[in-house]
Amino acid sequence: MSVPSRMPVGPFPRALRGRVRVAYAVAWEALVTTHSEQALLFIGEFASRLAPLDALEMYFDVAPVSESMFEAIRTRTLANLELDCLPPRTPLPVLRGFRLLRLDLVIKLLRYRRAYHEKTLELARMVGAQAAEKITNTHVRNARDFAELMTSLMPVEKAVAAYLRAFYLPLGAGQVVMQRVKAAVAGSHLAMEYSAGPAPDPELLEEPGAADDLLQYSPAPREILEGR
Repeated sequence: MSVPSRMPVGPFPRALRGRVRVAYAVAWEALVTTHSEQALLFIGEFASRLAPLDALEMYFDVAPVSESMFEAIRTRTLANLELDCLPPRTPLPVLRGFRLLRLDLVIKLLRYRRAYHEKTLELARMVGAQAAEKITNTHVRNARDFAELMTSLMPVEKAVAAYLRAFYLPLGAGQVVMQRVKAAVAGSHLAMEYSAGPAPDPELLEEPGAADDLLQYSPAPREILEGR
């Protein structure tokens, strides 16, 4: 994903490119905000296991974060982090003195620390999955807003596809966003169609009295013209 100022706006009419650029910036900011909120929760969840900076870096590993957002998320998260409110770190066992000479204790300590690290990573991936769901919800809101902005220009599906390309969503995540946006707007679009009714080309509409004039001046039998 690129920063909003470098996202492509060429496919859109020149008159709308400014609005598209603003829409991309608003969507990008919403994603940074959601990531920052989730990163703060992540740091709090793992405060007993990891130092805040280490927890933040692990969040980047387990959550779907674009590299272009790293610095913005890192800055905002640290600016809102209240270190005094975090629980203390749980101390890990250590070996001192002559106990360092006992090979069995050294091996046991290494196994314990390895298991502790693997459990931390397992839990982090679970919390990262929760964060991914929040990020997906933000993408859905962003894509829906963008589709509404493009209502007069393109169908919902095409507008959402343009949003997904701009933010480089993976195929699986993009399909989820597309499905949720279409499901969200289906009701309003159906209601609009029902209230407006069909709108054929005016040339296809029959003028009052045109059929009678055709029957009056046509040499063809009336039954043929009426389709009988």
